[in-house]
Amino acid sequence: MSAYPIPDNEAERQAALDDQHILDAESDEDFNRITRLASQMLGVPTALISLVDRQRQWFLSRVGLEASETPRDLAFCAHAICSDEVMVVNDASQDERFKDNPLVTGNPNIRFYAGVPLQTPSGFNLGTLCVISPQPRQLAGNEQQLLQDLAGMVIQHMESRRNSYLCPLTGLKNRRPFFDAGLQECVRAQQKGEPLTLMMFGLDDFHGFCRQLGQHQGDRLLQQLARQLQSDFGESAFFGRVTDDEFAVLQTGLVGQEAVAKAEGFRSGLALQGWVVEGIRHPLPVSLGTACLNSDDTSFKDLFQRAEAALKQARLSGASLPG
Repeated sequence: MSAYPIPDNEAERQAALDDQHILDAESDEDFNRITRLASQMLGVPTALISLVDRQRQWFLSRVGLEASETPRDLAFCAHAICSDEVMVVNDASQDERFKDNPLVTGNPNIRFYAGVPLQTPSGFNLGTLCVISPQPRQLAGNEQQLLQDLAGMVIQHMESRRNSYLCPLTGLKNRRPFFDAGLQECVRAQQKGEPLTLMMFGLDDFHGFCRQLGQHQGDRLLQQLARQLQSDFGESAFFGRVTDDEFAVLQTGLVGQEAVAKAEGFRSGLALQGWVVEGIRHPLPVSLGTACLNSDDTSFKDLFQRAEAALKQARLSGASLPG
């Protein structure tokens, strides 16, 4: 039996958290501003935006606490997400659930805790906005409403961030989140000694295509290309729309000529297929640049720059080039 309660909708809740693409991301000033306000306005030393992951709680923003995460079985917030109400613990040393918790018996010596579930518009509690004090106390006056209002601001900013994370037309990662995912994947591949290939596809004269056939056809083309990339390269790859007319695919297990051949097969298939509108086939020129991770790469930035340079050169020369 788990040391903490499990929400009835745990699988769906976790999927909703994963869909935010925010775990282990760097915080930003909007989140930090909220935790500072919570700490200052309630007069407590610690305020946290806590996201309850599979086996841990991870702090998206924190004031007054050094740790970036704790095990889920120690997390007060693991209890708070099981209800839609504000959870208040006036004195944890007197609460049967928490009196033997190492966070109560030792540093940071939690006594008072108040946590508001961070609930998505779909009804999933991802974590909490919580405040903590080493002194017993209660919520007084309008403090509970204040916490709820601040929690609403957290969710609003998270949803806004999520919406900007994905291309609304194709559903693929935008350039920055694709790059962030690449940074993590590059570190993992280097640690495990696995091959890693970045393929970049560019729709040549895409703006001319849209002028000739209309923006609606341009949007359809982008959506179709995104679907074909995901179908051909599979679930193990990372996909991004990194500029208006450029798509990137990052995949492990491909190296050297094998990588170039697979990417070129996809590119030539698109070009051969063309784009048919009302029975008329229109040419669809596509350029390709590829780069494979090598021992000289210090980070994903090196790999990305080589693939991007190869794509640029391919567009100038009309050929597909490795980086």
